[in-house]
Amino acid sequence: MNAHDQARSALHAWQQQKPKNFYTASPFLRHLLRFYLRDETVDAWEERLETFGRVCAEVIDPAAAENDRIGHHPQLRRWNDLGERTEEIVFHPSYHRAGRPAWESGILTLQEKPGQAMIQAALFFLLSHCGEMGHACPIACTSGLIRALQTRGSQALQKQFLPRLLDSNYDSLAVGAQFITEIQGGSDVGANACTAEPHPDRPGMWYISGEKWFCSVAHADLFLVSARPINAPPGTKGLGAFLVPRRLEDGSLNGFTIRRLKEKFGTRTLPTAEIDFDRALAYQIGEIDEGFKIIIEQVLNVSRWFNAIGSCGLLHRAYLEVETFARHRLAFGHPIREYPLVLEALAEIKTETMAAMASTFFLTHLIDRIDLGKATEDEKAIHRFLVNTNKYATSIAASLALRRAQEILGGNGAVETFSIIPRLYRDSVVYESWEGSHNVLCLQVLRDCQKYHIHRPLLRWITARLETLDTPDLAPYRDTVHHRVQTVERRLNQVLESPPELAQLHIRRVLDELMAAFQAVCLMQHYYRETTHQQTAELAPAIRFWIQKHINPTYDPMEDNDYVRTLRNLLT
Repeated sequence: MNAHDQARSALHAWQQQKPKNFYTASPFLRHLLRFYLRDETVDAWEERLETFGRVCAEVIDPAAAENDRIGHHPQLRRWNDLGERTEEIVFHPSYHRAGRPAWESGILTLQEKPGQAMIQAALFFLLSHCGEMGHACPIACTSGLIRALQTRGSQALQKQFLPRLLDSNYDSLAVGAQFITEIQGGSDVGANACTAEPHPDRPGMWYISGEKWFCSVAHADLFLVSARPINAPPGTKGLGAFLVPRRLEDGSLNGFTIRRLKEKFGTRTLPTAEIDFDRALAYQIGEIDEGFKIIIEQVLNVSRWFNAIGSCGLLHRAYLEVETFARHRLAFGHPIREYPLVLEALAEIKTETMAAMASTFFLTHLIDRIDLGKATEDEKAIHRFLVNTNKYATSIAASLALRRAQEILGGNGAVETFSIIPRLYRDSVVYESWEGSHNVLCLQVLRDCQKYHIHRPLLRWITARLETLDTPDLAPYRDTVHHRVQTVERRLNQVLESPPELAQLHIRRVLDELMAAFQAVCLMQHYYRETTHQQTAELAPAIRFWIQKHINPTYDPMEDNDYVRTLRNLLT
């Protein structure tokens, strides 16, 4: 066998060794589920999760890859063969091959009753190993619309629209979307200019007119739209939330046209459009003056949670892809996994993945407690802090880790047909700006900390949790994190008391520090639980690496004789 054949044989072996089931390849996910849920609950779902993990790897993933090929992306078809306006989005058949098993997993049917967020997150995490793939965003948006109707919709609206939104039959279900952004406003939602005119004969119904600028899920059946009633006050206080069906009861289009589909850097199989409404018939959701609150609490916060879960899926898939590659790719006669620089890159990706999963599933646990009516006021405040900060932190982590993954693949990391990594990277960049850019989220947290002091319950939780982590193995790490948290608390208070210009300038760097400490504590609490099961091989070096890299300001790997050993232990 010549050198070329040997190299191709090694790549073939890599392809064969890639996981055929994303659930069985995710031991930390299985641990997280058992940490937060009863064993009997996990046992009841284990077979379905394992089946879906296999379907994601063997059915959805190849269909998603085919759907992202040039020429297979969604197309806008405005007219049918009879010259009737349809504003139809046309998909390649591979789009539906990927979507059918995703929606029919029952991921949205879980929302029929509260307390299912942890299982829903597990399913979405597994699905996100395939990237956004044109369906992850629609699932997240539909979930938000379901919550908006369940919490703020009238009984008549719930009866009319919830059954199809909760349906798991791909051929009959309804897909939801949220159209908030306008060209002049962007994240400044208070600048929205779309108008709402009350229907003269039907109370609770309105006519919506105006333009929406960034409308993902343009093919949706139901749109949640922000609009300003005539004579309503300016700013976010004057916005209402409205449900706009794509079609009227007679099947005709409901007063909207699609200007064009946007050509995006990532999430290319998801149709995103610019849309004009011209007296589109709409249903009012909630009280007319609480529209912005509904949009934030029931729609955007849900999408931010899903966004973080999605980033976790991108992270873990990146690790699986390049770790197996590094085992088979030979350079200078050795698998590249044996080289320290590659070991370090793999360690970074793995620990970023575990930290993101730890914080995101803690947030998911809070969502379940809130939905079940069990959450304390402190837990509600921590949720409010994390739903923004965690989305910000995990989306950045995903993009940076995927760049490291491309580095491990070398020149192959830029080739779309060689691996999924380029597509995951492109998707991750979009995830960073979806549902609030970094600056917007950090400034929101700044305002919430100044007005509602939501950082105080989080700091109390961190301190209390550290006090319970009293095993000898964790003592030095606990002391390091505790000292760092005290420093970060002082710096955060300084920022909160600063003039507005300085507070806005420095809030991001302080939130970075606080989030790193919080994720360290999340990892440590899992190690503490794991010590009772003698399963610390993975978590111990991950905690050490994370704290050395993100928490201890005096640590220098050049002075650590055990640094390479830590890397190797982390990757065993």
